[in-house]
Amino acid sequence: MILSKTLIIPSIIKLKKVLLLLTAFNLCSYADLTKEFPSYSYVLNEFDLDSSYIYNREFEEFVYKNKVTYQKRFRAAVGRGQLIVPTIKEMMYKSGITPLFLYLSMTESAFKTEAKSTSKAGGLWQFMPPTGREQKLTINATVDERYDPVKSTYAAVDYLYKIRGGLDKWYLAAMSYNCGQGCVKRAVEKAGTKDLATLIDPREEYLPAETRKYIKKILLFAMIGENYLFKKDNNLGEAIYRMNKDSLTPVHVKGGENLQRIASMLRMDYRILKRTNMHLKKDFVPKGSNVMVNIPTSKLGMFQAVYNNNRNQRYVHNRENQGERNNMQRVALRRNNSYYPIY
Repeated sequence: MILSKTLIIPSIIKLKKVLLLLTAFNLCSYADLTKEFPSYSYVLNEFDLDSSYIYNREFEEFVYKNKVTYQKRFRAAVGRGQLIVPTIKEMMYKSGITPLFLYLSMTESAFKTEAKSTSKAGGLWQFMPPTGREQKLTINATVDERYDPVKSTYAAVDYLYKIRGGLDKWYLAAMSYNCGQGCVKRAVEKAGTKDLATLIDPREEYLPAETRKYIKKILLFAMIGENYLFKKDNNLGEAIYRMNKDSLTPVHVKGGENLQRIASMLRMDYRILKRTNMHLKKDFVPKGSNVMVNIPTSKLGMFQAVYNNNRNQRYVHNRENQGERNNMQRVALRRNNSYYPIY
């Protein structure tokens, strides 16, 4: 069958119009993305990415497809973040690492201190047991410090510095957290570049699909959370910055002490105390151990007055004990930062 020119020419013209409209739509969507998330440049730069990555087609599609869902997840996670978020941010500021790694923890656990995966990863930072032990976290029948918000955050910061070695980019360290440093190094070697768009190109499969999605999750959560700094009337981001600034302080108690009694003495909800001390698997501090209990910093004065009154019991009113202080000194030195313990 032979088509006449009168049928072919109008069809070509219509096709050209459709292509022009699609091109115009794409240009508008790019512009809208930068307006909707003015935090993008700050976020990308904090992870050692060029701000032009915002125009990557796959990333743009990911943001537009998932932004509503991730905003809901963000809201739910922040609701669980009282005491946790201020603690993590403060510790990261002190160690010299970008506080935006807060969103790696959000991606890993949604700030559920009790989070446990089917692969047995656990806690805010989802350490596997072998990695937790390598990071000097105690894991036994009565204590699992992967679930300690303070101890596990020290371990996560130290671990991120370790896996960044030889990669020199924080976004590469973030992906290494998911699939391992060796996995990312092999991908870089195979791709012949550290360019993120190339490394997570789904057509090349240099990295596992989970890792390719993982880095985009962290970046999207960060853009949502940091938007408050750059955009008026952004209630989601505001929740992070207006959150109650009360944080956690580890204290020593006598061996055998249980969380119910401590909560009663401090006149606080046992469920809140338990949520910040999930590392105590049986709700008590084992005798002869150096395991600490996390209490709200606002309760420290009451703890001193009530728990230690006439007991000659030592207590800690700084964030780190000596071992943890040495750890933070080591981390700070990696970034050539001064270290100031909290008193």
